[in-house]
Amino acid sequence: MKKLAKKLSFAAISGALLLTAACANQEASKEEKKVDVASLPEAGDFSKQLDLNLSGSITRGKAEDGNYVQKRLEEQFNIKISNTKVDTWNADQVNLMVASGDLPDTFAFTTGGKTAQELYDSGLTRTISKEMLEKYAPRYMKMLSENASGTKRNLLKGTENEYVALIGQYAHVDGLVWAPTFRLDWLEKLGIEPPGEIKQVGPSGGREKIYYTDGAYTLEELEEVLKAFTFDDPDGNGKDDTYGISPWNNNINWAHTLMGSFGIALQPNYNLLEDGKLVTTEISKNYKEFLKLMAKWYKMGLIDPEFTTLDDKKSWEKYKQGKIGYYVAQPSYMAMDDWAKGRAPQNIVENPNSTAKVLGTLPEIGKNGQQGEGAYIPVGNLADAFYVSKDVTDEELARILQVFDYINFDNEARWTLYGEVGVHSDWEGEPEKSALKVRPEFAAEEGNSGFWAYNFRTYDKERVSWFQSEYTSKLKNELYAREDVKEKMLIRPYKYDLLNETNIKEVEKRYKGQLDTVVSEFRMKAIVGEVDIDKEWDNYVENWKNNGGNEVLAELEKAPKVSDLMKQ
Repeated sequence: MKKLAKKLSFAAISGALLLTAACANQEASKEEKKVDVASLPEAGDFSKQLDLNLSGSITRGKAEDGNYVQKRLEEQFNIKISNTKVDTWNADQVNLMVASGDLPDTFAFTTGGKTAQELYDSGLTRTISKEMLEKYAPRYMKMLSENASGTKRNLLKGTENEYVALIGQYAHVDGLVWAPTFRLDWLEKLGIEPPGEIKQVGPSGGREKIYYTDGAYTLEELEEVLKAFTFDDPDGNGKDDTYGISPWNNNINWAHTLMGSFGIALQPNYNLLEDGKLVTTEISKNYKEFLKLMAKWYKMGLIDPEFTTLDDKKSWEKYKQGKIGYYVAQPSYMAMDDWAKGRAPQNIVENPNSTAKVLGTLPEIGKNGQQGEGAYIPVGNLADAFYVSKDVTDEELARILQVFDYINFDNEARWTLYGEVGVHSDWEGEPEKSALKVRPEFAAEEGNSGFWAYNFRTYDKERVSWFQSEYTSKLKNELYAREDVKEKMLIRPYKYDLLNETNIKEVEKRYKGQLDTVVSEFRMKAIVGEVDIDKEWDNYVENWKNNGGNEVLAELEKAPKVSDLMKQ
């Protein structure tokens, strides 16, 4: 499923909130009425029918009334479900819904980029007590306790037992999300040995042309490979028309593992200690050295000069033309999962007549043995938010939590996502070891089936296996999410405000635009040789600091160490 396996983030809803009267503020949060849990029904007591308006992470307003999942949930929990008819991925529709105050009882969209605490302070949501979660959502609480700082996430400020939102488990991004790939047929033609023993990803369908190894090239070896790909006519057409590497200009994903060989990650709030001082990646000495290497490769002609005009999609198309030898990809791309069709590097082998072969390796090794990439989630594997509307009563919340706990954390509830196997869906390959595919007569999401209509975006490893191919699972289990690989190669920031103890989010909102411009403009000019990196570096750092960087650093100084957060 495309929207599940791609770089997953919610549709962030932008624009000002059009709130009507009587919004709560932080002072009001202190007056939150304590829930008398003992007076509520026991878990599993569904004797009283309740009416609930439910939505989830993939609510596009298309769930048909009386759908398959709705009927089963209504019978199981003695509830009447009102389906949310709003596309919660559409900013205009959400803003109108918020302005009217007519919110569903549960929702997973954000409004105006606000944090969970800010939504609560705005009077949109209610809190969920730890006591209620322990009573009505024990599976969820177990998941929290098994993840770093899990039980401390989303706590209402000033409390230790009231949550302003629930959170999801992101097992689908566990391990390395990106990996280097090489044209294996070019390596073979040029007589270059792959780094380690190679294995096939799969037996057919193009996967037999994609290989992987737990070896890796050093940066010095990689440079020699890129030179051969560029100058030694690897495609045999007698023309000087190939390049070692082709970046793109709309994000920095192409450089994840290359930066990892310098021990850094260029992601929001990634920081490190350098000469005893806290610095962000963007102004670190290692980032400077990374830029100098890229500028050297560009000057040597190893980097496709058209990259400045290419976004990632145009870059995939360029790769498909067979002119690029090195490319960074996700395991799902290499495994040729359905949602990744057309993406490099799998697009070079999709044609049955293609003789191209691809090899995935572990990240490049830097001069000091550094290797890896930034962890997709800086601390642990928890992300996203699930909210309960302010108007939900304690009795309704008790029922909601039981539905939430069942459909999202009891894997017997697979039918809420794929129905019954053999009736609504079928295994793509080997049963229980491959992805599930919904039959065409049923809607894959919402519609007549109701699949995904009420679920939150949260997946343990078993649930991940339901939507990723067995070949992606193989790549992750055998290589990219292997425990020793994760331990050695996941780069995490030195400090991170996981528990919202600083004003970093507010500072980011204020300065993000100008800081991003400073960083991206210097990066581009540095790589293509328009500026002398050594001569201009100090001016660049000063410019970054003067455009909000000093404020960012000041807030990061207040944040806890990630090493401490990972232990909690």
